[in-house]
Amino acid sequence: MQQSRINWAVWIPLFFIALYILPLDLRPLWSPDELRYGEISREMVASGNWIVPTFNDLRYFEKPIMGYWFNAIAQVIFGDTNFAVRIASALAMFGSALFLVSLVGRMADRRQGWLTAGVFLSMFMVAAIGTYSVLDGMLAFWLTACYAAFYFATEATSTKQRSLHYGLAGFFCGCAVLTKGFLALALPVIVVVPYMIMQKQFLEILRWGWWVMFVALITCLPWSLAIHAAEPDYWNYFFWEEHIHRFSAEDAQHAAPIWYYVPFLFLGTLPWVFWAPSALVQLKGEFSKPLVRYSILWAVMPFLLFSYASGKLATYILPCMAPIAILLTHGIIKAYRSKAKGLTIGSIVNGLFFATVAITLMVMFFMGKLPLDASESYRPWIALFILGFWATCAFYAAKAKAFEHKFVAYMVSPLALFALFSMVLPNTTIDSKMPARFMEQLAPKVTDDMVLIADYPDTMSALNWYLKRSDVYLTHGMGEVDYGLKYEDSKHRYIEWNQLDDFIKEKQLTGPVLLHFRDLPSLPEDFPKPDEHVDRGRYHALIFNKKAVQ
Repeated sequence: MQQSRINWAVWIPLFFIALYILPLDLRPLWSPDELRYGEISREMVASGNWIVPTFNDLRYFEKPIMGYWFNAIAQVIFGDTNFAVRIASALAMFGSALFLVSLVGRMADRRQGWLTAGVFLSMFMVAAIGTYSVLDGMLAFWLTACYAAFYFATEATSTKQRSLHYGLAGFFCGCAVLTKGFLALALPVIVVVPYMIMQKQFLEILRWGWWVMFVALITCLPWSLAIHAAEPDYWNYFFWEEHIHRFSAEDAQHAAPIWYYVPFLFLGTLPWVFWAPSALVQLKGEFSKPLVRYSILWAVMPFLLFSYASGKLATYILPCMAPIAILLTHGIIKAYRSKAKGLTIGSIVNGLFFATVAITLMVMFFMGKLPLDASESYRPWIALFILGFWATCAFYAAKAKAFEHKFVAYMVSPLALFALFSMVLPNTTIDSKMPARFMEQLAPKVTDDMVLIADYPDTMSALNWYLKRSDVYLTHGMGEVDYGLKYEDSKHRYIEWNQLDDFIKEKQLTGPVLLHFRDLPSLPEDFPKPDEHVDRGRYHALIFNKKAVQ
């Protein structure tokens, strides 16, 4: 293969900016995840309490602190913006990509490292989570850093190097624990231990394992002691409810079958999944290479662990994407060098798939089968452009002779999707999952003395974030803040549904009341009559004006 004319060290960062950074502020925040994480960090900045996470001024113990810290720092720098809520996720993906550059550089060369970063950053799951505010992106970053440090430690030739890299592995592992919990301790173990046994380095585990755990402990200790001093029940809830119950209970949150992640694995590796068969065939006989062996364990073992767990979410397998990128890139390069036809065939299949989706979409549009109103007739044409751009890139990759041309065509194929995604979402989706437009309509009607009530935490978070209020009452369902509402100083924040009418009448004596629903339920006949009903899509707000004392 001819030497690349492309300076990948320049083009990959530019690609990252185009795919990740530029679209961050284009679409409103999604409910519930982005509003939740944005609000928790906003309250941290507003209160100055950087130790105890709160959500609507209720204790919120579902996650540790580090992810909130990064989001809070972003809000200090960029303000209460969509960009600030998402930038930490984006930078986490780029940080993971840089670790891949360094890691693959040990096996092959820096060029292949940058190509691996390109594969990783253009994967659908990586880009989707990297432009969305959840903690999984930051967890994946710390785990990628941890796995890289462990690998460097096993390759080290001096005690000083081993001490440094094992220490870094411990630090990164500790940061992962502070981001999402104790699972970050298990994930490196189930990969590193089998690998070191294969490498006949089992004694290294005994010699250096204590050092890794010690550094991880020291990393976690300051905040762990601080949260225990401030809220002694934190660790009891976090360990039993968020780990033991969620992982193994039959009624665990987000329960799903063992095969749940298989379709997400295919979807998450788009567009490279079409080259995967050809690439994976090329890995035959490569198992003797340490990084290939390590990457297989790194991809497979966490995937099996997450598949076994009772509670599942698609984002959980994000840490598997980095090693998959390593394996795919290595196989793709070998496939091109061996002139395998699989890359061309895969490109044609890729193009035909998205061309078929585009045609199907337009047929449904002209048949009136899409959930669009008259004002949205432009959306299918934008979707057609997105799908056409993807298909064109795939067909170009099939025709191109130079490896760089093929690779770049695949890498940039998701650009149109992420740049224009917010413009193809129908109003039915926007006004059921993105409350920004509804809150813009509602905000002028809200006064400082108005009592705010929400039916669930999802609607509560919209009132919190857009109105900058952390004193919202809940009714109808406690959801994820049920534990925080059990404290004596917070119980009054939940109003039983059968007592809501009396509560509203009582509060009307001192000021106006707002009741916010997502999907308006049937109200009892004797329920207080609202003075105003504001609605948009599935969002509703009933406003009850202040009543004069009789």
